[in-house]
Amino acid sequence: PVQWLLVSASSRKPAGSMASSAVADSFTTREDAKKQKALQEARAAGTAAPETDEFTGKMINPHNPEFITKAPWYLNQDKPSLKHHQAWNAKSMGTRDWYIRGTKGDVKTKFIKGACENCGATTHTKKDCVERPRAITAKQNGKNLMPDEYIMELNLDYDGKRDRWNGFQPDDYKQVIEDWERVEAERRRVKAAEMEERAKLKERLKAQKRLLKKKRKQRRRQLRRQAEGKEDDTDTGDSDTGDSDTDTDTDSDSEASDDEDLGEKLKDFDKSTSTVAAKDDKLRTTTRNLRIREDTAKYLLNLDVNSAYYDPKSRSMRQDPLAHLKDEEKGTTFRGDNFLRHSGDSKSLTELMCFAWDSYKHGEKIHDTAQPTQALKMFEVYQNRATDLKEQQQKELMDKYGGQEHMEAPRELIFSQNENYVEYARDGRVLKGSERALTKSKYEEDVLIGNHTSTWGSWFDAATGRWGFACCHQTMKNAYCVPIKKGELEAPAEAEEGGVEPPEALADAAAAGDAEAGGSLPSVPRKLNEMRTSAFGHVLEEAEELDEKKLAEALQQAKKKQKLEKKEGRLTLDDERTRGYGSLAGENQAGEISPEEYEAYRLTRQRADDPMAKFM
Repeated sequence: PVQWLLVSASSRKPAGSMASSAVADSFTTREDAKKQKALQEARAAGTAAPETDEFTGKMINPHNPEFITKAPWYLNQDKPSLKHHQAWNAKSMGTRDWYIRGTKGDVKTKFIKGACENCGATTHTKKDCVERPRAITAKQNGKNLMPDEYIMELNLDYDGKRDRWNGFQPDDYKQVIEDWERVEAERRRVKAAEMEERAKLKERLKAQKRLLKKKRKQRRRQLRRQAEGKEDDTDTGDSDTGDSDTDTDTDSDSEASDDEDLGEKLKDFDKSTSTVAAKDDKLRTTTRNLRIREDTAKYLLNLDVNSAYYDPKSRSMRQDPLAHLKDEEKGTTFRGDNFLRHSGDSKSLTELMCFAWDSYKHGEKIHDTAQPTQALKMFEVYQNRATDLKEQQQKELMDKYGGQEHMEAPRELIFSQNENYVEYARDGRVLKGSERALTKSKYEEDVLIGNHTSTWGSWFDAATGRWGFACCHQTMKNAYCVPIKKGELEAPAEAEEGGVEPPEALADAAAAGDAEAGGSLPSVPRKLNEMRTSAFGHVLEEAEELDEKKLAEALQQAKKKQKLEKKEGRLTLDDERTRGYGSLAGENQAGEISPEEYEAYRLTRQRADDPMAKFM
C-alpha cells in the first residue's frame, strides 16, 4: 500500500501543468519573434505569399488581427487555419437522406416485458399500435410476434425538411407510363380496325358501282342494237369497245380520286383531331385542337418586359403586344384579347343583350339566351322603327302634294356643280375668285414674326447670297421690320443698271469736297433713315452730338411715364388707345425715335443686375 501511494503521488501533476506545457511549447526567442513579425509585415505589404488554410486550401487574409487568426491553446491547432471559427455542431447543407423502405427490425421469439401487448413489438406500446386488435394478444400466448420498426433519425436542414421531392423514386412512375402505353396501343389497334373496316366498306361500294355501270352498259347496248339494226353489229361492237374503254378509264379515275380523297381525309383527321381523356376509357372522344401547336404563343410575340402584360393564371393578354408596328406589318397575328372582344359580331351581341335587359325591365317577355330568334327580330324592328317612320311621313307628303320627279336630280348635274366662282386669264392667272387651296404640309406656313408682312426666306440677296424678308430686305431673322420706301428701293437699282453712283454717294462726295475746299457750303446733315442697320433698325449708339434741351425734355417725360406705370401698375385703357404703334415710338414721331429719346431711355431704364437698383 505504501508503494502504491508513492507511485500514485509521483504520477500526479499539478492543475496548471497542461497550461504551462502549452506556454512552454509556444515560447519563442527574441530573434524568432522578430523574424515572425517581419514576415507578417511582408505578407501585409504584399511582398510575401499569404498563409493558406490547411483544411480548406484557401488564402488567409494577412490583414486579419492576431486574435482572429490564432486558435485557442486548448484546441491544439498547430497549423494555420480558421477552422476554429466554424460551429462544431453545424449540419451538412442539402442532405438527401430519407427513410429506408421495407426494412424491419429484430424478430422476437419470446414476449419481452414492456413490449406492445397486442403485437409484441418493443418499439411502441399498445396505445400506439397500428395492428389489428387481437382477440388473444401476444402477451397472452406469445405467438406471432411482430418485428420491431426500423426507426431512423434524419438530421435534415431547413431545405431538406421542406423538399417535397425528397425521397421520390423514379422507378415508381414506370407503372404509370406502362399503363398509358397499353392505353395508347389499344387506341391504335381500334383505329387500325376501323380503317380496315372502312376500306372493306369502300370496296363493297365500288363493286356495287361497277355492277350498276355494267347493267347500264348492257341496257344502252340493247337500245342501240334495236335502233341501228343487225347489219351494223361490227361497228356497234367497236363502239361498245370504245365505250367500255372510256367507262373503264372513268372508273379508274373515279377510283383514284376516291382513294386520294380518303387519304386526304385521313391525313386531315390525324392533324386536326386529338384524343380527349375522360374518366372512363369507353367514353374517350376526339375533337379539334383549340389552336395549331406550331403557332407562336402570345407571350412570345414581344419579349420586351415593358410590352403588353400577360397574366399566366387566366392566360390573357388584353393589350396588343405589337402595338409599335403598323397594321400591314402585323398581318393576321394576335392583337390582344380586347381586339378580339370588340371585333366581329361581339359588338352586335352586346347591343342585343343590352336591348334584352332594357326590354325586360319595361315588361317585355324577352330573353336573348332562351329565345335568341325572337330577341333578334324584336331588336331589328326597334332599330328600323325611326327609319320606317320617316319614310312613311315622306311617302304621305308625296302622295298628297306630289313632286316625286323633282326629288332625284341628274347625276351629271349634281357632280358638276361647285359653289366656288373663279375666273382665269388666258395664261392661267386667277382674275376673280380664290385659287384652289393647296395641301398643307406638316410644317408651319405663313408665320409672320417681328412685325414683318412677309415670311422669312421670301427674298434672296444675290450680292451676299443670304435669305431674308421681302418686305424690308433684312437678312437677319431676328431683325425688326423697317419698311423700305419706294424711292430708296428704285435709286440703288437705277444706279446699278446705269453705272451711276446713287444720290447718297454723291451727297457724301460733295460733302467731302466742300470740307476740303474750306467749307463754303453748309454740310448736309445725315438723316435718321441713313443711319439704320439691318440688325436693330438704327445706330443711335453712334450719335455724338445731342441736343441738351431735347435730352432734358426726354428725361422728364421718361421719368413721368415710369412713375405713372409704377403707381397704376399697368397702362389704362386711354393710354392703350393713345400710345404709338411701336413700344419704343415717340409721341411726335410715327415709328421713329430720336437720339435724345434713346439716350433718355438708356439713362432711366431699370437694370436687374444692378446691385444698387433697390436703393434708388
